[in-house]
Amino acid sequence: MQMLETASDLAASIPRPKRAPPSYSRAWVVALVAADLTMFLGSSYAATAIGFKFWYFGRSLEHVLIGDAVFIALWLIIFERLGLYKRSCALSVKDELYYTVTALSLGVLPQLTLFTIVPAISTSRIVLLLSLAFSTVSVGATRAALHGLRTANMLRRRRRVAIVGRPDRAARAAARLGLGDGAESLIIEVDDIDRSLEGTDVPEEVDVERIRWFNEARDWGCDTLIMTEIVSPSIMPHLLEATSRERIVFAFAPPRIECHSYSLSLRTDGQQVLIVPSQLRACTPRARLMKRLLDVSLASLALVLVSPVMLAAAVAVWIESGSPVIFRQERVGLRGRIFDILKFRSMRVDAERRSGAVWAKADDDRKTRIGRLLRRMSIDELPQLFNVLRGEMSLVGPRPERPVFVEDFRKVLPRYDERHLVPPGITGWAQVHMKRLLDPSDAGEKLSYDLNYIEEWSLFLDISVLLQTAIEVLFHRAG
Repeated sequence: MQMLETASDLAASIPRPKRAPPSYSRAWVVALVAADLTMFLGSSYAATAIGFKFWYFGRSLEHVLIGDAVFIALWLIIFERLGLYKRSCALSVKDELYYTVTALSLGVLPQLTLFTIVPAISTSRIVLLLSLAFSTVSVGATRAALHGLRTANMLRRRRRVAIVGRPDRAARAAARLGLGDGAESLIIEVDDIDRSLEGTDVPEEVDVERIRWFNEARDWGCDTLIMTEIVSPSIMPHLLEATSRERIVFAFAPPRIECHSYSLSLRTDGQQVLIVPSQLRACTPRARLMKRLLDVSLASLALVLVSPVMLAAAVAVWIESGSPVIFRQERVGLRGRIFDILKFRSMRVDAERRSGAVWAKADDDRKTRIGRLLRRMSIDELPQLFNVLRGEMSLVGPRPERPVFVEDFRKVLPRYDERHLVPPGITGWAQVHMKRLLDPSDAGEKLSYDLNYIEEWSLFLDISVLLQTAIEVLFHRAG
C-alpha cells in the first residue's frame, strides 16, 4: 500500500518554511503614498481631459477639479484602511497587481455612493470610471515596480545578525530567525549574562567597551544584536545608546516566546511590564461573522451562476462511469473536526480499493477521461460550494487534508494543528502561490503559507485570493 514516507524521512524532506513578508519601513510608506498620489493625480487629469474633449458635462472646470480632489483623497483613505501602507502580503510583483486591482474595485462603490449623495462634489460617472481604469494600470504598474525594487534591495543587502546567550538558547533562536538567503548569523556563547556585565553596572557611567560580547558583535559588523536573556534595567539605557551610535538594532529573543497563532503586546501595570497574548484577528467572533457573511453571499451567487456547468458535469460523469456522481471523502476541518468534502467524481469507483489512501499525482491512471477534464478546469471542486453553505468550509482558507495525512504531518510539523484555527477553504493563500498537485515534501512550505494567511487575515486578503483564483483558473493554471 502506497502511503506517505516514515516520519523521519518526511522530516528530512520538508523544506524550510517561507518567511512572511516584512512590514513596510517609514521610508517605504512615504514612497508608496507619494507614488500612489502621483499616479492618482495623473489618472484623474487624463480622465478629465478626455471627458471634456469627447463629452459635455455642463459643469465648470472648478467643479470637476473639486470632484477629482475628493476622488484622490478617497482612494488614499481606502488604501490606508485596507492596510496597503502597513504591511503587504505580496510575495511577488504579480501579487501587487492583484491587490491593487482588488483595492480599486472595492473602492468604486463608496465613491459612486458618495458622489450620488453629495452632488455638490460629484463629477461625471464617465470621468470616474475612466479614472478607475487609468488608476488600475498606473497604480498597479507603479506598485509592482516598487515591489521589484524593494525585493532587489533586500536581496542585495546581506543581513548580519549576532545572537548572544546560552549556547542552546542562542542556537534555537538562530534556527527560528527568518534570515533568508545570503544572511549571516554569529552565535556568541555567554553562559551567564549577569556575570558578563559585572563591573559595568554603575550609576554614573557604563563603559560598554568593557563588555566582551558587545565588542565581538560590533567588530564582526552586525546590523542586529539579539540577546536570549534580559539584561539589568540599569544597563539598558547605555546599551541602547551604544547600539544607536553604531546603528545596530537591539532586541531580545526570550527562549519560550516563539511565533504561534496569537499576537503579543507589551503593557505596563504600575512598575511591572506585562506580555499580553491575544487572539489573532482571524480567530475573533467578529472576524468569523464577517467571513461567514461573505462566504454565504458569494457561495449562493456562485451556485446560481455555475449551476448549468455543474449540471453538465454531473451528466457527463454519470454517462461515462455511472453513479455515484458526487465523491465524498473525509477531511479535517475547523478545530480538527472531521467532515465529508464533496467533489464531482473524477476517478474510478474502486480507485483506492487496493492502494488505500495515496497522494494525488498528475499522471494518475485512476482518473477517468471526464475526470481529467474536470480537474484541469477545477470544475470537480464546485460541489464544495455546498460545503461552504453548510458551514464546513470557507471560500478561502487552508485546504483540508485527509485524517491519515494529518497524523503524519503532525509528527514532523509542530505548528501543523494551527491550520485548523480557521475553516478550511476551497482555495487559499498556498493554492495561489504553489502548484495544485503537491508532494508530501511540500508540506512545510504549504504550512508556512497557511500560517501567514491566518496571521495576516483580512476580508481584503480573502477577496484578493478569490480574484487571483478566478483569473488563474480561467487560464488553466490549476491543471
